[in-house]
Amino acid sequence: MKALQYAQNVAELFALPEGYLRVKQLMDSDTASLDEIAEVIMLDPVLTSKLLKLANSAIYNLPYQVESVSKALLVLGKTQVYNLVISIGIASACSKIDTSAIDLERFWEQSINAALIAKFLAQSCQLKPTDRYYVAGLLHNIGEMVLLHNSAELAHQCQEYSADEKPWQRQQAILGCTYAECGAELLHLWQLPDSIVEPVALQHSHKFDPKNKSQLVIYLSVRLALANQHPELYSTRQLVDPFVLELLDLTQQDIIRAIDFCNTEGLFILSVLNPRISTIY
Repeated sequence: MKALQYAQNVAELFALPEGYLRVKQLMDSDTASLDEIAEVIMLDPVLTSKLLKLANSAIYNLPYQVESVSKALLVLGKTQVYNLVISIGIASACSKIDTSAIDLERFWEQSINAALIAKFLAQSCQLKPTDRYYVAGLLHNIGEMVLLHNSAELAHQCQEYSADEKPWQRQQAILGCTYAECGAELLHLWQLPDSIVEPVALQHSHKFDPKNKSQLVIYLSVRLALANQHPELYSTRQLVDPFVLELLDLTQQDIIRAIDFCNTEGLFILSVLNPRISTIY
């Protein structure tokens, strides 16, 4: 089965909640005011709570508390709030899936680590808006949920990767495509921006375009998150092409700081996006 078929099979079942789609419509509109957008967000108390928690987290490092959705929109801007809403909405959609066939903690930790590393690297490279890198990192492995909806058995087999067979190599061997391809097709069906879909689709490509910073950042973030998740299997030197560091003008010290940032903030973000995994906060 092709990646598009996997995505089409789940597009209706695995969908963003209606309220999130309404927020997207308003944010895409040229006429909707910030107050109108805030009103729709506040109709969902769970979305409102999670949005404010994330807005006040260290990933934004604001000098003051954001106490309302209207203020979040004003301070962060529509684009960043939209990206946070999409992140929360997709986490909500994932929560409705039977995930017993895979290691759900591993899935979320790796997704959030990639998101935080991507945001940190984008800031280091002075790439804006940094939030779309965060969202692309968060969604880099959403194809695993796509396959899980199609075949729990195949999803279980795909997570049995090893030091000699990287996750995307195992996916290709079993499925004939990768989670990156499946996920990009789903995100395309959800009509997410190309600036998010493209780096997800290209995360395993070794055709590095110096001008395509999004691809380079997500390629690097995915591999750093994987090495951080499985130090017993992989090292960053084993997974990362040093040419990518050159193209992004990054040093090993930048990499260390990015991983430290995700390790420091990851548990909090995990507790917000998927409280089933972490109940510490």
